[in-house]
Amino acid sequence: MNKFISMEYSNVEYQELLHEVVRKIQTGSPLFKPAIFFIASNDKVHSISKVGYLPKTLVDALGYLEKDFTSCETIKYYQDCVQFISPVTDEVSEKELFLGAIVSQTDHMKDVQLLMEGIALGLSSKLNIGPAPFVEMHELLISVNYQIEFKKLVETFVNKLTERKYPHPFLVLEKKGEKFVPLFSSQIDLSEAETIELTKIKWKDERSFILDGHLLFKNDSKSYLIFPIKIESEMVSLFMFAFRSNEDAFRKKEELDAGLSTLIPLFEKGYTYEFAMKDEKRRNILMQVTKKFHSTMDIGELLGEIIEALNLANPGFRVHLLLSQEWKVKETLPIKPFKYGTDSSNRLAENAYVTGRILIEKAVKTNNMLLFAPLRGKQGVYGVMEIETQSNSYLSKQEIDFIEMLADTGGIALENAEMYQQSRKLINDLQLINETTHQLNLNLRLTDTINYMTHQIRESFGAEEVGFVIFQPNGESLVLEGSSAFFRDARTITLLDEFIRKMKKEKEAVFIGDTMLKEEIKLETYHSILAVPMIHSKELKGMAIAVHHQPYQFTFDHFKLLQSLIHHSTLALTNSMLHEELERLVITDHLTRLYSRNYLDECIQESLMKDLNGTFLLIDIDNFKKVNDTFGHQVGDDIIIQVANVLKRNIRDLDIAARWGGEELAIYLPKMSVDIGSRIAERILKAVEIETSPRVTVSIGVSTWNRNDKETNLQSLFKKADQGLYEAKESGKNRVVVNV
Repeated sequence: MNKFISMEYSNVEYQELLHEVVRKIQTGSPLFKPAIFFIASNDKVHSISKVGYLPKTLVDALGYLEKDFTSCETIKYYQDCVQFISPVTDEVSEKELFLGAIVSQTDHMKDVQLLMEGIALGLSSKLNIGPAPFVEMHELLISVNYQIEFKKLVETFVNKLTERKYPHPFLVLEKKGEKFVPLFSSQIDLSEAETIELTKIKWKDERSFILDGHLLFKNDSKSYLIFPIKIESEMVSLFMFAFRSNEDAFRKKEELDAGLSTLIPLFEKGYTYEFAMKDEKRRNILMQVTKKFHSTMDIGELLGEIIEALNLANPGFRVHLLLSQEWKVKETLPIKPFKYGTDSSNRLAENAYVTGRILIEKAVKTNNMLLFAPLRGKQGVYGVMEIETQSNSYLSKQEIDFIEMLADTGGIALENAEMYQQSRKLINDLQLINETTHQLNLNLRLTDTINYMTHQIRESFGAEEVGFVIFQPNGESLVLEGSSAFFRDARTITLLDEFIRKMKKEKEAVFIGDTMLKEEIKLETYHSILAVPMIHSKELKGMAIAVHHQPYQFTFDHFKLLQSLIHHSTLALTNSMLHEELERLVITDHLTRLYSRNYLDECIQESLMKDLNGTFLLIDIDNFKKVNDTFGHQVGDDIIIQVANVLKRNIRDLDIAARWGGEELAIYLPKMSVDIGSRIAERILKAVEIETSPRVTVSIGVSTWNRNDKETNLQSLFKKADQGLYEAKESGKNRVVVNV
């Protein structure tokens, strides 16, 4: 056949006919790109034409098949190429002809074969001379660009008859389940057409037959000439022509038999081809969706893929998802709330969810079909797909099977994604607890520990404010340093008073989605609250509390995680508080709660190394022995405590007040000049005389140091203050003496 390539533009018999076929195929079908077409008989090839650029494999196949051409084999293979042969009837020349095509092998070989058979039928119709049917096959094929899908062929056929004002009304029905439903019509209103139930009709096994209208439709007096379309002896479609009587139908029977005799095989081929194409399309969609399901664990993307797949398979579907999980998805997805057990209008959806079976019913208001397909996983059902068809349309078994497979595949993918997200969340939660526990075991200062915990809870839970409240033995509640600003405000403890009493009484964690619904707590503008008791050795130590302005900001998972986090952290927090309490006791005088002498020495020594200056006050209670002798040692101790409290009220937080020994006290004022220091001493002097009972006075010696002093040290600073105190005592007591 190599010589045939050169014949492509020669004026040979059938060449113009073949070129017309090729032109239509080039614009209408992607299955034949590239391809070689030819018309042949048993002894020779009459015409040849190509589609697209021919690769070397096709040219080689052409040469091979020329040597071994035979018309008895409808399909023949050579390497990765395939030759198809379909018979063409030419009654005029009485030749036995064949339409052939050589193409590269694809996954659509069945579709190619069906198209070849349909095209061959069209050529037969164009070649034959006889009673011209009311619509010629070649005319029909040309109109649809040789795309032999059943619905496209039928629609074009109906349009052609309508354009030619065919006088008799007719109706085309298609089988859907156990019924025939209207597909196309001429001069018959489809909205008034009813479905025909197969079980009610005794069908005749003939190429065409006549039935009374009352057997088919209610109150129908017409007669119908019916042409069935059969696939493997099963009727799949009905062409029904309406007449006023059986006699009228019988008179037109021969004419219509002749007109449809060549078209019915084409419609049958088209139905088979369309069924195969739909099945292939659904398989491809399912395969692509499955690939995407395996490439993502994002639940929003998975739900979007399910919707897109259904829209691709049938654009006429109206799809909604009824989800049983609170997943965060795009607002554009058609999601409906699924309230199981509370919404009677969702009865069928609830039933599908519970039973795990697809359920179908007809919508009362719209006459549409409603299908509910459960999204089933291996461990449960994760929602329901609600699918509504177009008006008067029906779902085939193949469509229902596809929906079920898609729903099951989607359900398993959703389950896997949910389990993946749960495992990721569990890992993150464990990492949070592990990191927090590790950090708390680093023996941090209590304030640093609370700062760290506050930061972790804010970051992990999205809390706006976080507080740690300790319940004191005396009944007071203390907010720990490191809590966020809202809880450090003194007013907050007052707002929490009733809530704290409830926590002390019940010792239970509290999860409040909206404080507006709770009487016992009104926390300004904060609506969401998580509160977890801090319990150690069965003793309530305090509570951790997180809040947010938005209602329902926190999830139940947040609630459980905070409980676990506080449970693992309480021991470390308790130990940290005990450690700091022990440290405080070591550096604190047990009577006055002032710092100890040793701690004072350490602080002054550190200040001498890093500060520019400082002032030291040495204080002695005047006539203290007389107080003891007069009132007793218990009152004497109380006097020392009163004077210590006066000191605390008159110094800064960074100043150090200490018990020097006996009735002697001391204050160190870092970074303070002697002038300001002496004024503070005078203020203390007056305050002691006024605020003590029984009333006592004190004498104060003041010393100072400066970085420019070359011989300044701890001993010299104390010695100068001691000399000033001695002078104050000797000069009449109740006075301040500065010794620089």
